[in-house]
Amino acid sequence: MVLVAAGVWLLVAARRERLSDSAAPPPAGEPVQGPARAAAPAVARARDAGAPSLVADDGLPFADPGPVDSHDGGLVHPHPITPERERIQHENQLIGAMNDAMDLGDGPKLRIILNRYRDEYPEDPNQLQEGYRIVADCLEHPGLATRAAGQRYYDRERGSILRLFVGRHCLESHN
Repeated sequence: MVLVAAGVWLLVAARRERLSDSAAPPPAGEPVQGPARAAAPAVARARDAGAPSLVADDGLPFADPGPVDSHDGGLVHPHPITPERERIQHENQLIGAMNDAMDLGDGPKLRIILNRYRDEYPEDPNQLQEGYRIVADCLEHPGLATRAAGQRYYDRERGSILRLFVGRHCLESHN
């Protein structure tokens, strides 16, 4: 019992020491690390002898692109925030909104968001528009015609991430 109490005391003391060390402000000129760091750091070019890598305003570098992780194992940002990444994030938000509307069975809202997605991402990089359109049709106009369209999509698009949802909303529902 005494050994357990001593072990707990040592763990608590070690945790307090770690917390007090991390709560202290960093020395002048050193970058802030951990939760106190800004969520979206500004990007600047490294000023060392023409170094090509990007660094954030907190002094941490960004990981190099590609499959090879070339940083030295220290803290790095995964990538800079670029217009391309902001576009991907916006696409993910629209897809999430369409999924929410689909989960709620709200065909009209799904169609409104799908139309916005179609306007903003006409290239349809993930080939989602047809699947969401079929689900919206099934939610708004359940019947033999939408069920048949859903069945065709389900049979043809075997690798689609929307196949499950077409099956759920068009084939399993009571049309």
